[in-house]
Amino acid sequence: MNVQIILAGIGGQGILFSSKVFSELGLKMGLDVMGSETHGMSQRGGSVIAHLKLGKFQSPLIRKGAADILYSFEENETYRTLHFLKSGGICFVNLESADQFNKSIMKFLKEKEITFRAYDATGAASKIGSIRSANIALIGYSAGTGLVPFKYEDLRSVLELVSRKKNLKINLKVLNAGFQEGKLLKT
Repeated sequence: MNVQIILAGIGGQGILFSSKVFSELGLKMGLDVMGSETHGMSQRGGSVIAHLKLGKFQSPLIRKGAADILYSFEENETYRTLHFLKSGGICFVNLESADQFNKSIMKFLKEKEITFRAYDATGAASKIGSIRSANIALIGYSAGTGLVPFKYEDLRSVLELVSRKKNLKINLKVLNAGFQEGKLLKT
C-alpha cells in the first residue's frame, strides 16, 4: 500500500504532532515512512504544511495533484493546499459545515471527483475539554468514515505511544468522539 498525505494548518494546531501520529502509524502498518514539513511563521499562527508518504517512494515531497488525502485543520489552509490532491482524493476539513465552504471550490472538487468531508473538530474537542486536540478529532473522524486505510485500534495504540502522559486520556477521548461521529456518516 502507498498513501500520500498532506497535513495543513497554522502554528499551534498540532500539525507536527499529527505528522508524528501518521509516521508511527505507517511504521506500525509495516510501511516505509517519508516526510517533510514546511514551517512558515508557525509560532505566530503562520502556515504549517507536512508531507507524508507511507509506502515505497523515492522522495519526501508530494507533487501537485498526487496526494491521496488532505487533512486541513484550518479552512484557509485548505484553499492553499487543495492543489496537492489528486483526482479521486479525499479532503477532510475542520469546519462547522460544508455549507461554509466556497461554492466554486466545491464545484471544482466535484469535477475532480474529490471526496470532501467537513467536520467541526474544534467543536468536538472543545466539548471534551481540549480545543488543542482538534487535530486528533479530525483524524478519528476520518477513520470512522471508512474512507481512509487507517484502523481506529491502530490509531489508538499509536496515540498511547506518542502522547504525553498528561494528554493521553483526553487525546483518546477526542479520538473516540471523532471516530464515532465519522461512523454516523460512513459512506
